[in-house]
Amino acid sequence: MRWLAAHTWLIALLPLVLIIGLSGYLGKPLNLLKDTEVDYIDKDTLLAMHVLDDGQERIKTVRYEVEVEGGGRVLLYLQKDSLLKSNASFTMPKIGDVLLVQTTVRRGGQLGDFDYGLYLRRQGIVGSCWANRRNWQVVGHEDVKGVRTMAQRCQSALHERYKQIGITGKELGILSALTLGFREDLDKDVQRSFSASGAMHVLAVSGLHTGIVWGIVVWILSLGGLRKPLWEEKWQRFALNISAIALIWVYAFVTGLSPSVMRSALMLSFWALSSVLERYTSRWNPLFAAAVIILIINPLALWSVSFQLSFTAVVGIMLVGGRMQQKVVLRGRFLQYIGGLLLVSIAAQVGTMPLTMYYFGQTSNYFALTNLLVIPIAFVLLLLGFSTLAMSWCVVGEWLGIVTKWCTWLLREAVEWVESLPGSTTQISLSEWGMVGLYGAIVCGIMMLRGGKVHWWWLLGVVVCGVFILNFECFV
Repeated sequence: MRWLAAHTWLIALLPLVLIIGLSGYLGKPLNLLKDTEVDYIDKDTLLAMHVLDDGQERIKTVRYEVEVEGGGRVLLYLQKDSLLKSNASFTMPKIGDVLLVQTTVRRGGQLGDFDYGLYLRRQGIVGSCWANRRNWQVVGHEDVKGVRTMAQRCQSALHERYKQIGITGKELGILSALTLGFREDLDKDVQRSFSASGAMHVLAVSGLHTGIVWGIVVWILSLGGLRKPLWEEKWQRFALNISAIALIWVYAFVTGLSPSVMRSALMLSFWALSSVLERYTSRWNPLFAAAVIILIINPLALWSVSFQLSFTAVVGIMLVGGRMQQKVVLRGRFLQYIGGLLLVSIAAQVGTMPLTMYYFGQTSNYFALTNLLVIPIAFVLLLLGFSTLAMSWCVVGEWLGIVTKWCTWLLREAVEWVESLPGSTTQISLSEWGMVGLYGAIVCGIMMLRGGKVHWWWLLGVVVCGVFILNFECFV
């Protein structure tokens, strides 16, 4: 009973995940995909669409998320035309525009073993469509209201501020992605380099960035850690944590209120509130409480790749990282820092590796080296980036902008160097059962390290490893 009381949110999460998982595969007992069941699929028709974002530029198209009048969100790809763009009167659609588009919305086909159409539907997207300039026109404009729209506009405004300071090119794309979560200017070669070196998580604003910002905020509010009474007296600790929670949600707002940042902010908020209320039950409760609330608000989030990666990374750090830190003892602050960074990187990789193999078909072999290089630079860039924006109204902002640009260049060079090393990535084809088998093998390994009944865990480990081996192909 004591264990159940200490893991309240875990007990609430398990049946919720089971129900959502069954409904996602069987359509029972809930039809979670009903909002994507529309009558205009695979029909050439004229549709009125409301533009929900400012578009993401691709090589030959600009991709927009739009809402169709009558129901359903769709990914709209509009062909770019250099001749039309040379016309001063021609502009691509902006957020809030109402379009009339002659097109055919399609679900999306099967990409190997991956059902792209089902993947889109689980994100709440009906399907995708394409149109050239002759098949669409802007017929009106409606102001898109809501907190998230305001957050995205703030994000875009800060991105433009970077441009005004003089940060351009690949450095602009990297800096905006790292500090603001704005990825529309991110170069394709840069994305490939970060993905191959195992540093893609640096460009996706998530728990890493939120944790760094949280640490900076707490360090500032506690006067550089010199005011120990701020952690000892109850009312001061209350003020510190409430202020930190408010500021972390401000950070979530300026990064566009992306789901990954909101998940991290929610977890940190629960952790801080438990400290404020002095309700120390289990370290797992803030994590599972955030998962329960997110899944109640949006059950389809369970199928989101970023949701799965976020929570498996945190579970890996808490489950594997804690055990490894108990086994490894290092002397000296520098060695403790390096060792702690390596252990956290390995633990996060253990938690997410089966998913990255399944979804992306590759894994980075130098992820530990990459994190040793990029995480300290990312920490500095977050400080420099926001300091540059805060001081952009004066000459200090220009000086900081120069330093920030050079620091961003250093990050890119470090990532490209790791990518250039021989055997930097391993390409992997992994089925669902292979992913389950690999997770089973990881769990068995953890239980053996914990000192359980070794012979039973060895037997189970052999079985799940067999399932994994039978369900994957690997080639460098």
